[in-house]
Amino acid sequence: MRDSRLLIRSTDTGLGLLLEALGVSMDHGVVDLASARIELGLTTSATAPAEGPRVELLPGPRPEIHASVDVSAIGWATVELDRAEASLGAEFGSTFMPAARDALLGASVRRSASGRPGILLLEPDTEGRLAGALARHGEGPAALYLEVPSLEQLPGRLSIRAGSGPLGPARLILGGQPWGPFVILVADQSPASADRVPSEP
Repeated sequence: MRDSRLLIRSTDTGLGLLLEALGVSMDHGVVDLASARIELGLTTSATAPAEGPRVELLPGPRPEIHASVDVSAIGWATVELDRAEASLGAEFGSTFMPAARDALLGASVRRSASGRPGILLLEPDTEGRLAGALARHGEGPAALYLEVPSLEQLPGRLSIRAGSGPLGPARLILGGQPWGPFVILVADQSPASADRVPSEP
């Protein structure tokens, strides 16, 4: 899925509030980022829990969008990495490779070998957040990894938990349901920043 752009439809109202806190502008619930378009909708009832995002490829060339926030990857929950790799590899035209586990979600990970945004296949290896997401929602998109310029200069009002994962140091946004969907902030993944020494392990 090299140079593809994703359409992400989400009913998570907290995602819209987070994007606004990060300084991202939206127009009638639509956010256009370099790697993805995010459409924020409403759940069918005021008490219905947010579901995981729905993800598909957007046709056509990428627009020229310069924003401080971008979608780095979609986290796809699965109970079997091999099966998910075969299925999503065909759907999104990507191969996968082993990656560092996601300590914040409690998951073993494989990441797409090319393309931006990436696909992270997540299989629970503890009775943690991802296991809860699978029990509640089943397999499918469960996490959105958002790239921000700096993890050390986030808005102070955000409730976060620090950890590490397949994209390096990360911050899990707290305050939603324990079974997700999850939003994880990661540092700039652009090639220009790849050679920088992380400020934390």
